[in-house]
Amino acid sequence: PAAAQTCPGGAAQGAACQLAAAEPLGGEDPLVSMLQMSQAALPSRSLSLTGKESAPKAAPLPFEGPWPVMPTSRAPGSETYQKVSVAHVDALATCNDGTPGIYYWRAGAANTTNWLFLLGYGGWCWDAETCAQRPPDMVSSTPYPETMAMDDHGIFGSASPLASYNRVWVPQCSSDAWMGDIGANESAAGVNWRGSRIMRAALQDMVTRGLKDGDFMLFGGLSAGARGAMVHLDTINSTGAIPSGVSLLGYLDSPYYIEMQPFQNLTQVEHRVAEETQAVACAMQNEDILRGDGACELDEAWKCGFGEYRIPLLKTPFLLVASQYDWYGLMTAMGASLSSTECFPDPQCPYYKYADEFKGITRQGLSTLPQVISGKSGLYSSTCYDHAITKNDNWGDQEVDGVTHPEALSQAIAAFQGHGEMPVVMSKCNELNCGKGCLVEIPSTCGCFEKTA
Repeated sequence: PAAAQTCPGGAAQGAACQLAAAEPLGGEDPLVSMLQMSQAALPSRSLSLTGKESAPKAAPLPFEGPWPVMPTSRAPGSETYQKVSVAHVDALATCNDGTPGIYYWRAGAANTTNWLFLLGYGGWCWDAETCAQRPPDMVSSTPYPETMAMDDHGIFGSASPLASYNRVWVPQCSSDAWMGDIGANESAAGVNWRGSRIMRAALQDMVTRGLKDGDFMLFGGLSAGARGAMVHLDTINSTGAIPSGVSLLGYLDSPYYIEMQPFQNLTQVEHRVAEETQAVACAMQNEDILRGDGACELDEAWKCGFGEYRIPLLKTPFLLVASQYDWYGLMTAMGASLSSTECFPDPQCPYYKYADEFKGITRQGLSTLPQVISGKSGLYSSTCYDHAITKNDNWGDQEVDGVTHPEALSQAIAAFQGHGEMPVVMSKCNELNCGKGCLVEIPSTCGCFEKTA
C-alpha cells in the first residue's frame, strides 16, 4: 500500500477519510443478492482481500434491527442464466479477493438487436475494516453458482417486456459501486477495488456476442449498480467500452442519494450517505472515473458519484426510478427501519417527521430535473417504502397513477425510439408507504399518533 493517501477534492475528502477510519461500522447496502439469503449454507469463514482465507468468524450485519420483509417469488424462475468469467477479457477485472469478475448471460430471440445490461447492488466499503465485514458473495465470485434462475415477473424473467432481449446481470463483488479501479498494492487501504474494470470487461465481451453499431442497449443498474451506471452512462460510448454507434438509454433504479441534516445525533459516517461517498472517493482515488473525461465538472469530485448532484448533469437519456420514501436512504440516515412486523422505536413521531422531510427534499429534487422537464428523460417515483425492486417477482404489482414499473419502462423505450413521450410518473401522496401495490405491509400500530389539543 502507498505510504500516504492522496484525496481528490482536497481537505474535505481528507476529513472524510479520517472519519471513515474512526467509524468502521456499516456503509453497505443491506439489499443483498439471492445468494446471501442462503449464506448460512456457506462455510463460516472470511475471505481476505488478498485472496487468502482468514480465520473463521461470523460476518456482522451492517445494521441492527429488522429489514423490510419483502414478498418471496411466486414460483421458481423458469429462465436460467449462465455464469461467465471476464478473466479472458481483462485479467485485472477482479473481485476484492482477486477472483475474476463475472456476469450472468441469457441470449434473446434470434437476430435480436436489443440488449439489457444491468449492474448489481451491494453497496461499498472504504477501508480494510469495513471491507472485511462484507459477506463472501460481496467480495468474491467463488460463491456464485454456474447458473441462476431469475424471477419470472422481474425485469430478467420470462414475463418481462424485455424477455426477447439479450440480457446481462453483473453481480457486484468489488465493493465500490462500480466506481473503482485501483489494486490492493496501490490503495492506501490495501484493498482491491476493480468494479469499473469488471463492468468494462463485461461490456466489451458483449461485442464478441454480437453487439454492434445500430443496436439498442438499456444500460443501468439497481441501488449501488444504479449509482455506478449513473457515473458511466455518458462515457461508455465515447471511451470504447461499447461500439460508439450503439443507441443507449439509461435505466437507474434507486441511485438518488440526497444530502440532508442528520437524524437526531447520528453524525457517524455510516449514517451520512454524503460522507460515505466522500470517504469512498478518497479511499479509491477515483477522481478520473467520477469526472468521466469532463462529463462532470462539479467543484468536488465526490459529488460526481452522488445522485442529487450528478443526475441533473446527465446528457444521455434515462428512466430514473426513485421512491420518495426510499427505504435504504431512510434506514441509513435513521439507523432504524420498518418491516411487516416491526415499527420504528418509540417515540415513533421523530422518525416519521424525518421521513416526511426526506420525502420533501427528494420530491423537490426529482420535480426539477432538467432532463425530465425537457421531456428527454423519464421518471417513475412512488411513495412506497422500498428500494431497487426491478429484479423482484413483484416488480409489476406497484402502481403510481395507474402506471406500473414495466409500463413506465416500455413507454420510456418507445419514446426514446421516437414513439410518444417519456413517462413522468410521480406520486403526490404525502404519507409513508402510500400507494397501490407497495411491497412492504407496515403494521397498523406503526405511525405518529400525537395527540392534538
